[in-house]
Amino acid sequence: MNAMIRKVVLLLLLASTPLHSEGIGIKMLDVEACRTLMAAGEIISMSDLMKLVHRLSESKIIDTVLLQKDQSYLYEMEVAAQDGMVSMLYIDAKTGAVVDPETVTNEWKR
Repeated sequence: MNAMIRKVVLLLLLASTPLHSEGIGIKMLDVEACRTLMAAGEIISMSDLMKLVHRLSESKIIDTVLLQKDQSYLYEMEVAAQDGMVSMLYIDAKTGAVVDPETVTNEWKR
């Protein structure tokens, strides 16, 4: 059973295309840039982000990337639900608001 779950999770990860792979004027920021932006009050901290995700659901964060397009910042996260289903979650890094994946597709990928 565990082997089957691993295969399903791997398949889902391969099927989902992270936003940062699109490369259309989108920059993936490093840890130092994140620290600088957080210290300047431009984005919410990872600690606050984790608390927010915990309040929204019982999903576990697998991976998080901070993306920049123009003057907008977006946390792109892979999260795993309790049933093992992996999905992408997008959070506005300035406000902490959940961003609808359709909005991300329309505004970030063009």
